Amino acid sequence: MRKILVIGAIASAALSFAAPAAADPASGLSFRELEYQAPRDPLLPSNAAIGDLHHTLAADLAPATDALNQAIPAGTSRANAEALLRKAGAKCRADGASTERCGYFDVATRDEYVDDVHWNVKLDLVDDKVASLAVDRLWSRH
Repeated sequence: MRKILVIGAIASAALSFAAPAAADPASGLSFRELEYQAPRDPLLPSNAAIGDLHHTLAADLAPATDALNQAIPAGTSRANAEALLRKAGAKCRADGASTERCGYFDVATRDEYVDDVHWNVKLDLVDDKVASLAVDRLWSRH
């Protein structure tokens, strides 16, 4: 019986370490998780300069864009959208009365390289409510 309890405790501890860090369970949104699920950035041709900025293709961003649109549907208040994006790991700032910009930064490794990754979410607002959002992901290799 004692061995079973010890094995159960070890298994429980292992599962808690293996589970990815989640965002707010109510929103289910986490930029860390979106980055983890994003396709790996390609190896660059030999003539590409280290440090150049690259945009992730819209087709590769489609799952993340869908997740963000589900979490922040049109009509969501600016305050709620901003709070949700901050809980997901982004930093937000107003860009006038009709736009809010939120960004998330991460570092990823690819072979012997390090990629700086920037997620950018632009909220277009009407009457302080989200009308639409746009997602962009930039990365540069070092």
